[in-house]
Amino acid sequence: MRQMLAACLILLAPLSAMANTAILPIKMLDTSGEAQDQRADHERRMALLAEVLGKELPAVLIAPGDISACQPQTTDCLLEATAATGADRALFIVAQKTSTLILQLFVNLVDTRTGELLDSRNLNFRGDNDEAWRRAGLFLAGQIRDVAP
Repeated sequence: MRQMLAACLILLAPLSAMANTAILPIKMLDTSGEAQDQRADHERRMALLAEVLGKELPAVLIAPGDISACQPQTTDCLLEATAATGADRALFIVAQKTSTLILQLFVNLVDTRTGELLDSRNLNFRGDNDEAWRRAGLFLAGQIRDVAP
């Protein structure tokens, strides 16, 4: 029995060595000035981006209700909420749509215990459609994986 338990722990060791990341709800800023209301599409695409990141990283998705006690949403409160999930890192993302075709992701990866900024990215991508957001998520996941825990 002890040998079986030891074998299980050895198999799980690589997973526990990887930093677990909490993905906070993605924020959206649309400065494109388009006449058509695209909030529903953007809500769906932000959820798609979070889903892709959640699948590609050892991550936990933080729902808006999980941080409802953080009013106002201060960095300290959000980091406490993410640390409570057991996450070592918190991923803050703001998407900005600047025109019909150009979007940016402003990304900060922060240590949940110290508040230290581990990485900051400004990624541009073209196309405001599901496939463009999915590809942006895959690319971002690769960038975040490269940051040492």
